[in-house]
Amino acid sequence: MPRTLLEVGPAPFGPGRAVYATRTIPADTLLMDAPLLLVPAAQRDDLTRTVVDDYVYEWDEDGTAALVLGISSICNHADEPNAFLWLYPEDTSAQLWTTSRIRAGEEVTVSYRADGRPDPLWFEDARDDRAG
Repeated sequence: MPRTLLEVGPAPFGPGRAVYATRTIPADTLLMDAPLLLVPAAQRDDLTRTVVDDYVYEWDEDGTAALVLGISSICNHADEPNAFLWLYPEDTSAQLWTTSRIRAGEEVTVSYRADGRPDPLWFEDARDDRAG
């Protein structure tokens, strides 16, 4: 039996990677507790010229960005995700929790939209191509 709950593998749609459950995980299970790396606003412009910019969260109104130093950075977007990433400003950390049961081998997904708002995504979702 796998020692960890999660593993990284090829993305199911398009290039890239994804996070998968190694065994069935119940809803309301903590999957990850990780620190954040804060990028000061003065360095934000430099960051936008790197691939790392695709993985950061807007942290504050001053322009600081936050990078989660954990496996959740590999989780792909879904409109109906099975996990949720909570950011904790008070201790500069993040936790990834399941929102529903995830079966062994199933991809762990999160929503990239802030607070579940229907804001447009900044990329074309490869999952949208699966019907065509």
